[in-house]
Amino acid sequence: MFLKKYLECRMESDIMAAGGRMMEKEREKQELLGRASAGEIFQRAPTDKPAFTLAQIKKAIPPHCFQCSVIRSFYYVVYDLVIIASLLYAVLVWIPALPSMQQLGACPLYWVVQGCVMNGIWVIAHECGHHAFSDYLLLDNMEA
Repeated sequence: MFLKKYLECRMESDIMAAGGRMMEKEREKQELLGRASAGEIFQRAPTDKPAFTLAQIKKAIPPHCFQCSVIRSFYYVVYDLVIIASLLYAVLVWIPALPSMQQLGACPLYWVVQGCVMNGIWVIAHECGHHAFSDYLLLDNMEA
């Protein structure tokens, strides 16, 4: 009894180590894919149309997601600008106070973080070009 239970646990741990909680068929499929040649892999690539249409995807999205709100849109602009100003303040005040070796690490970190936030501003301007910022064409053109 003990030996049987031990062997079952041992077998289960071997399965877990071989790729998570896979069933035996899934593991065999993974092994076959690992041994497949490039031609076989490309034959398995999905070439058929998906089982859903773009209209079905749009129906699945709640209607409030398609409504533009000027207040919400400007909230995101102001939010990003506040973060940009806060990071600029931090770099002008705190980084010069650091020892020189820490400054060497803090400056590239600032560049990455500030770049990510400024990318958010670019995305907002890009969406203005698609007229997704608001329902007002003039406002979208002024923002972009």
